[in-house]
Amino acid sequence: MAINWHVLVSCILFGWGAAIPFGPINLEMMRRNLTFGTRFGFGLGLGACSADLTYVILLCLGALSLLNHPEILRVIGIVGSLILAWFGYGALKAKPVTEGQTVKRPGSVLKSWIEGYLLTLINPFTILFWASVSTQLITITQAQSGAVIIAGLGVIIGTFSWICVFNGVLHFTRHKLNANIVHWLNIIGGVILLAFAAYGFARAVM
Repeated sequence: MAINWHVLVSCILFGWGAAIPFGPINLEMMRRNLTFGTRFGFGLGLGACSADLTYVILLCLGALSLLNHPEILRVIGIVGSLILAWFGYGALKAKPVTEGQTVKRPGSVLKSWIEGYLLTLINPFTILFWASVSTQLITITQAQSGAVIIAGLGVIIGTFSWICVFNGVLHFTRHKLNANIVHWLNIIGGVILLAFAAYGFARAVM
């Protein structure tokens, strides 16, 4: 199968566009990395990457025409906002890991992957992003199986590269942050997550 470089490069850019903006997913990934360890932040990021890939494949195949129905979007927006609020509440309650201290971790890395996948899949901001680029995706792939595979590969490259860079930077700089700074980052992140949840809820209801 010949590589369609236009589709590949376009979808790498789409992947970066979905992953890099500092929204709820990056906030939660940062919080888990600093509080529980790099592998938990990385696991959540991989889940988010998988959810973005799911959207790309479904959009390319025309299977997400339901996003054009306001009532369905409203329900998804409300549920997604409530889940964001739950993560925000968890961030406010979280305590940072200090040297020599044992802190209850959020289950396994697989659990973080599942949570990242679900959080991204029903995140109103993720849905709005992929809905906004759906026309371009359908145009460049034309629902052809080969082009859809290349599109998925491009999104994986874009989102995965960001996850690696973001978690890598946090991993090598975390030792410079004391417990008090991490504690305040948790609080700030929790407040921002709750703000995202409130905004998404209000948008969905109104």
